[in-house]
Amino acid sequence: MAIMYPKNINEYMPTDSERIVYYVLKNQLPDNYEVFYSVKWTTYEEGSLVKSEADFIVTCPEYGFICLEVKGGTEIHRDGDSWSVEDTFHGERELTISPYDQAEKSMYYFYNTFSNKYNFKYNGIYGAGTVFPFYAIGEEHNLDNRHRKCTIDCNDMNDIYSKIKAMFKLWGGKTYGRNFYPISQHNALIELIRERIAISAAAGSLVKYKEQQLETINRVQDNYVYFLSNVRQFYIRGGAGTGKTWIAMKMALQEAQKSNSKVLFVCASENLSKMVASVIGAEVDVMDINTLFNNVITDYSAYQAPLYDGLSNAIKCDIIKYDSIFVDEAQDFCFEWAKTVRKLLVDHDSSRMGVFYDDVQVLRADSFGDGFEIAGLPFLLHENIRNTANIYNWTAAKTNLGTDVIANPVEGPTPQTEFINELGQLTVTLETLFKRYLCDEYLPNDSMTILTDDVDYILSQYCDGIAKWRIVNSKTSSANEISVFSVEEYKGLETNMAIYIHTPKTSDNVNYIAYTRAKYYLIELVRNY
Repeated sequence: MAIMYPKNINEYMPTDSERIVYYVLKNQLPDNYEVFYSVKWTTYEEGSLVKSEADFIVTCPEYGFICLEVKGGTEIHRDGDSWSVEDTFHGERELTISPYDQAEKSMYYFYNTFSNKYNFKYNGIYGAGTVFPFYAIGEEHNLDNRHRKCTIDCNDMNDIYSKIKAMFKLWGGKTYGRNFYPISQHNALIELIRERIAISAAAGSLVKYKEQQLETINRVQDNYVYFLSNVRQFYIRGGAGTGKTWIAMKMALQEAQKSNSKVLFVCASENLSKMVASVIGAEVDVMDINTLFNNVITDYSAYQAPLYDGLSNAIKCDIIKYDSIFVDEAQDFCFEWAKTVRKLLVDHDSSRMGVFYDDVQVLRADSFGDGFEIAGLPFLLHENIRNTANIYNWTAAKTNLGTDVIANPVEGPTPQTEFINELGQLTVTLETLFKRYLCDEYLPNDSMTILTDDVDYILSQYCDGIAKWRIVNSKTSSANEISVFSVEEYKGLETNMAIYIHTPKTSDNVNYIAYTRAKYYLIELVRNY
């Protein structure tokens, strides 16, 4: 049985023809084959931007790869250079390109991209073909002057393994069975395809899939909200990316929509509070802890970190209290903070309080203890819905933290680590990454974030920017800006692509937080100077 990406095609809303081909390839190809579905790619042709995709890429460590184009319907027609597909429900549909040309364009794209990226020639066999799963083409037909072995039709679906091998033999020619194809090259090809999937996902190509996934997530989260609707005070504990913030936001909105109900959403991070406020701030009071305490504490600046002794006894007499309070990223709270927030409830027992935390993402030695005074064990979340499977599994293996979390079904490339020995090397590496992903791969600049264990160092070294890009310690406001944040500043937030710069001395806990900010793509730069 072949290894398939994604593991569940149904989550990607495939066509019927693609779904059938997916399961035929999965069930009939050997387990050393890896098959990738819907791999999008982008390039320039004659000065124009071209976006395309390979329906399937079939890879084999013995031979190489084959790009397959799938065409459904009930029949295909060709009239000169014009192609169309007949469909029972939708009639005749014209194609913009021959399916064979489409498959071969994908084939040459990945062949050329491999050579350009790794600076050596791809030694494996590379080929292309078309699959018509619902109708027969006939052995006598050579569509578009392609060899019949480039075509798989409905009569071939029960013997697709031999058809794929025949394609490899056809495209390999005299080199078939004789070419030296190192496993290192094959692994590099697999990583290239995974990278392509992640880049296109970060640029928005998985919007439809994400919308469907979010519908499922929303339904599950709505069930959590309903399940806890009669629980007045509770803890929810969950690892990175398990949806704690979004559930807290939904609960806060639900309470705010009750008549005359005053609701507070509070967290330690100013950046996280800004994000939450942009979503629910019209109906809920959203504040970071410093803003809140400056409002409700007499002479807040007089209280010293980390314990803030006596803070809970300094609440102003004339403040408005809250019917419901929801605390996010509560692991950032000390005992006195928790105790103080608790006192902002209208009623100690009947008012609503939800406290969301992850005991792995801890940056302070002391904790909130029993400061929130909530009885009972926490409800648990353990399914990651943020990071690709490879990012989360890599993170868990490297830090040995969050190992009880179930990874997201979305695959992605393995995170990359590069060791940096001097400032000049860091500058060249960053400029190369910016050019590659922002210019060559068309990734929006607000989809990339630099995270670091020393934001002052990065800002001081790059006060004039890098090439045409300015480095800013804020959300981007123009196309030539790239955001940089400390790991602590970015807690609770996420980015499509993270470049994480840190020293070898950074703790596993901080690394875990930084790694899990990346949704699709993670590059780690370890600064050895």
